[in-house]
Amino acid sequence: MLSFVNSNQYSLKSIFILFVLLTHVSLSQQDQQTRKDSILVALQYDSLYSELGYYKTIAEDYQIPFIAALSKYPELDSTRIIVKRAKISTSLNARPTIASLLFRSKEKRKYVIRVNTRLKDSLILLEDAPFNACVGVFGHELGHIFDYSTRSFFGIIKRLFAYTGKRSKSSFEKEIDQLTISRELGLHLYDWAYFVLEESNGTEAYKTFKKEVYLEPEEILEIMNAPKE
Repeated sequence: MLSFVNSNQYSLKSIFILFVLLTHVSLSQQDQQTRKDSILVALQYDSLYSELGYYKTIAEDYQIPFIAALSKYPELDSTRIIVKRAKISTSLNARPTIASLLFRSKEKRKYVIRVNTRLKDSLILLEDAPFNACVGVFGHELGHIFDYSTRSFFGIIKRLFAYTGKRSKSSFEKEIDQLTISRELGLHLYDWAYFVLEESNGTEAYKTFKKEVYLEPEEILEIMNAPKE
């Protein structure tokens, strides 16, 4: 078990190095709790939050996994993002606020990540997921925000229309999954996908939907292990 005594002894750079090392251990490693606890302690330092948390409003329960995922998206450092609880029909979703989409330039848009709090058999609560899985799903939602941030008003409308068809929605979501993997969050996305399909209390219908729309755990590993061009 790693131990930490005085946060002043550790620079922001060393925390990032620690995070990278901890997120690249083998999936066969048995002591997953050690990895979880070490990341939790490292990410609690005020310096990391002050570096990445500016322009962000984050519900307290989600701050650590959100900041962990955000560290892989430096382009979003000055992007206004709100993470809040909501009663929605999926586990999480991300979107620009309507007002900022209509009346602000894309550089000044505001985005919202909503985390479901509604108890329903078909839905999965983030609070039930392991820490690394939470990092993975936040990484996916930040991938959506990154994608939106590069698009014009009509580009975002086109993306939103992708949700009206099952095939186009699947293509969009798998594209965001691949973006998440490219940001060195593949293991975390794997943990989220595995939790949803193998460990959660979601219904079989909901899990079938997840398999059809998002990358499955084996597909995530295949992409991660593919030779780099």
